[in-house]
Amino acid sequence: MMQVRLALAVSFADPARADDELALAHQLLDGLDQRSNTLLAQVVALIKDAGTSGVTDRAHHLHRDVEAAGLPFLHRFVELALAFHHAVRGEHQDLAATIDRLRRLTATGDFAYFTDISHFMAALPLPEPSTIRWTTSDDDVRSAWHGLVRARQEHLLAH
Repeated sequence: MMQVRLALAVSFADPARADDELALAHQLLDGLDQRSNTLLAQVVALIKDAGTSGVTDRAHHLHRDVEAAGLPFLHRFVELALAFHHAVRGEHQDLAATIDRLRRLTATGDFAYFTDISHFMAALPLPEPSTIRWTTSDDDVRSAWHGLVRARQEHLLAH
């Protein structure tokens, strides 16, 4: 479980390391019945590949797998991956639709910070004051998430 979460954490900032961490996660999961971690590993792969072609289709397939597995909390992670992908590609309409879906998925308050993060990634203002209290200033968090998008864009241009 922790290996998948480590891969998740590095997937936004370091796609190459995420590849390595994800490979190890798959080795550790092989032969185990850890459906939620296996699906979360697929989310990691989406984030790692954000900005490239095919991510949106893979996300739609993953939503179906999440639904079939009866693990609805993972829809939020898929939408966060899509938000990152659309922010990297500058797909503003798709990002707005993703944020709307994410807002509905976090309406109970669980994972509500995913909605804020999605706005931050695209340098969008929050539609209303946030209830989230970060360990650093909102501006620092906003800058860090938007910086990950810019870094991914630069990475993609270089390759």
